Amino acid sequence: MATINDIAKITGFSVMTVSRAFNEPDRVREDTRKKIMAAIDKLGYVQNRGARSLAKGCAFNICLYIPSVLDSTEAFVAQTVSAIGERLGYLGYSLSLRRRMAVDDNCDGMIAVGLNIDDEEEFMRISAQKPSVLYGNSNAFANWVDVDNFKGVYDVTEYIIGKGHRNIAYIGMDYNEHYVLQRKAGFLRALEDHGLSCPDNMIIISDNSEAAGFNACERLLDTASPTAVVCATDLIAVGCMHALQRKKIAIPEKIAVSGFDGFGFENTVFPKLTTVKQPLYDMGVKLADTVIGMINGKIPEKGIYVAPHLMIGESA
Repeated sequence: MATINDIAKITGFSVMTVSRAFNEPDRVREDTRKKIMAAIDKLGYVQNRGARSLAKGCAFNICLYIPSVLDSTEAFVAQTVSAIGERLGYLGYSLSLRRRMAVDDNCDGMIAVGLNIDDEEEFMRISAQKPSVLYGNSNAFANWVDVDNFKGVYDVTEYIIGKGHRNIAYIGMDYNEHYVLQRKAGFLRALEDHGLSCPDNMIIISDNSEAAGFNACERLLDTASPTAVVCATDLIAVGCMHALQRKKIAIPEKIAVSGFDGFGFENTVFPKLTTVKQPLYDMGVKLADTVIGMINGKIPEKGIYVAPHLMIGESA
């Protein structure tokens, strides 16, 4: 069985450097760590996690809290968990999924995903016990990483305005979460910056599902005549497109449609949906790096926005 000394010999690094690549990755250069990890894969080295835990006085485990209202099979949840788990594994940590917001001795830190505004006080209490980072921005908590939802919707709305549209509607969500408010705010600011406005009957609030998007679009068309519809999510946008196609309204010739998320649903409709893609892998890496950095004594940045990017399809 390969040992840490074998890894040191094959890479040319000291045993201390190889050990740090596992235990204190922030203190090892990325190219050095990659060489060490490649040697580990080649030799099939397996670290003694029990001995490591005793030596370091920690469990090398991060708890990921996801509220029960989020289905673990949803694309957002599955892709986020996968990205965080992959990065933590690379850094030498395991990942435990929790449905209850709590920490224990088997948890060195916590990442929370999908909190609503009312949950933030409880998360702040948890963060006083263990290094914690939040996926989603917060006015009350400083250690967070989030997609720039405002900018994403601003950019896609500005793109649609650039296509010549002036009568633009918005289908948003009725949830008490920061990203919901910020997506709507990005839409309204883009209109304002281009001298446009949106009357009340051009803003529809719905649940986040295809069926809800379908119904919301039908309600919209009952009272308004938009030439474009900006949707807060891809699921809503897909439902909206189905409603338009049911009425034989050509997309984008008569009404353009855009979404937000880029989890794969944009490829399930024709014409292909124009959307804003959330960089979930980059988010997972940043969340994992932030919580491990905090465990190792690094002071985190006060709120980190990761920019999404516009994916131009055929629907707008």
